[in-house]
Amino acid sequence: MRRPNVAALALVLLASGCGGGTDSGGGGGPAPPTQAQGECGMVTVPGHEAIDIRASGVACELARSVAAAAEGQDRQPYEADGFACEPADASAGDTTYSCSRGEASVRFLYGTS
Repeated sequence: MRRPNVAALALVLLASGCGGGTDSGGGGGPAPPTQAQGECGMVTVPGHEAIDIRASGVACELARSVAAAAEGQDRQPYEADGFACEPADASAGDTTYSCSRGEASVRFLYGTS
């Protein structure tokens, strides 16, 4: 059985951008997390918290900022950082917010802490 040339295979994978864990900028380190695709944690504001923050197409830092802006909105629609946020009732008197800006979206559960 013929064994593959591992060094040649590694070179092909690196040249094609598959592997190595580096960004395309040639900096040698991992790419910074600029586009969130998933969980972004939580934000606590006086008396309330936004939990299970999920983002798509937007950095987690901005997603947390959008969620924090729910403070004082009294379960009403609001806008923050260019996102339009719509509320929906959730269990235990909490509110689920769905926010969108073009293709980017942020969702979170907002309630008392």
